[in-house]
Amino acid sequence: KTFANSYSVGSTRVQFQQKDPRGWEEFRDQLAEHSAMGSALTMRGVQKQRPSLYDLEEEMRQLEVPTLIMTGDEDTPCLLPSLLMKRTIRSSALVVLPNSGHTINLEDPDAFNQAVDQFLNQVLSGRWPLREGWEKEGDPILGLTKDDA
Repeated sequence: KTFANSYSVGSTRVQFQQKDPRGWEEFRDQLAEHSAMGSALTMRGVQKQRPSLYDLEEEMRQLEVPTLIMTGDEDTPCLLPSLLMKRTIRSSALVVLPNSGHTINLEDPDAFNQAVDQFLNQVLSGRWPLREGWEKEGDPILGLTKDDA
């Protein structure tokens, strides 16, 4: 329960708590039902062991699979990594939902579902673009060249 109380609050959850107090309480209560041992093992065995996205830039540059990166504008720890993925994965798009934190699918399900639906429709119809040429002209998002990235 202590884990749920600490993990469900903070800057990445404040918008959820304000927009949908009942939904936030259900989120917190469901977290409290998780096994304390399982949560600890997940943090230690998975999240702590995974490489940083910044260490995976070269691998991400090789990706050509359609990729939708989504985050909330209040999810401060994920904003820069999301920009990194957007500028590195040539077949990606970035959606930043306003006034949302880390649980965007719960905080704004309509906007989340609309973005995913639009992404899937573009992919299935063959209209998802592969960004080409930015290495020479500069990154359209950050104004960077490949040497700067």
